[in-house]
Amino acid sequence: MAAVLRSRIVSGVIPPGALLREMALAQDLNVSATPIREALGTLASEGLVEVETHRLKRATPIDPDVTRDLIRVQAELWRLGYGWGMPRIGAAEIVALERAIARYRAAVESGEYMAAVMAGLDFHTIFIKASESRELLRSTLDRRGLIARFIFLHGIATLRESGLRQHEAILQAFMAGDRDGVLACLDRMAARLIALCDSDAVPGGDQDQHQKD
Repeated sequence: MAAVLRSRIVSGVIPPGALLREMALAQDLNVSATPIREALGTLASEGLVEVETHRLKRATPIDPDVTRDLIRVQAELWRLGYGWGMPRIGAAEIVALERAIARYRAAVESGEYMAAVMAGLDFHTIFIKASESRELLRSTLDRRGLIARFIFLHGIATLRESGLRQHEAILQAFMAGDRDGVLACLDRMAARLIALCDSDAVPGGDQDQHQKD
């Protein structure tokens, strides 16, 4: 149930700020209220669900300031994960990185943007997982849904060729032994997401313009 509801929230099928009524969700998914309640608890720990006064639950709204802070923190954690992980990347991880880029490319070409978002996040996770730090991996995985939702709903332009090129550039720099080049690419990607937060500071944002870029 957590996976189903996570997918609906991240993709915007359940819009940001929408109330989440346990009985209605249980009827819709043909389950009892208990697994729904447990799933919402899991999603609350990931930041995708807010529990308000009187136990009301809703899909966490997208606040540009909060999202900017999230991305800044996660960018530093990813940077740390890359730094610790790069020395531990071996042949199996390189194959996985290449496959993630291939999935990203295929998803962009077919217009399956959520698949592209997840392929990009999977790419970064390979480096972080290689760090062998459980705490670092947990801290980044717990917020993947929030970042995926923001990119999908407000940053479609980042999934075009320029975004793909950044991932390819990271792998190329890594293969060339250019650690600083890898981190520079990562910093540019984070800066682009932060810029999206700034452009979306006005309600309604500039998503239409992003899609035209």
